[in-house]
Amino acid sequence: MADLRIPRFLFFAILAAGLLQFVHDFPLLPERMASHFAASGAANGWMTKSQFLMTYGVILLPALFLEFWLHRRIAATPEKRLNLPNKEYWLAPERRAETFAYFEKFFAWYGCAFLLLEVFAMGLAMRANFQSPPRMPTAPIVSAIVAFLVFNVVWVVSMFRRFSRRG
Repeated sequence: MADLRIPRFLFFAILAAGLLQFVHDFPLLPERMASHFAASGAANGWMTKSQFLMTYGVILLPALFLEFWLHRRIAATPEKRLNLPNKEYWLAPERRAETFAYFEKFFAWYGCAFLLLEVFAMGLAMRANFQSPPRMPTAPIVSAIVAFLVFNVVWVVSMFRRFSRRG
């Protein structure tokens, strides 16, 4: 469980930074906000500040799900429903706890990465509304999405490599 201290601390630090940014920026935002942007960065969707606040809250739910619940759901899934390479080996009684501890750590770090992307994107959306007309800077959001995609590939490959071998 000590292995989870760093990703859990980081998760709450990212969450706190996002909330602090939101508390700071919310009073400065226009009542009608740009909330969706075309690939060019031009605003093409709008909502009220209160709708944006609710949307931000809802958008955080998947990160919380990844961080705190998904590994529990996997551990509670019957063995026959788990799709895991070398399942018999990795779910043997002597390795079962280690396998599910790996999933818990895996999803703790994944939740951090997902939350960071969300907070960054929502921060960019809020900052875009400080301009007239609102415009999302494309380079930072594209870079963040590419980094998240690379992170996904690396983490999925590492998971498959781990479970594709025995021992």
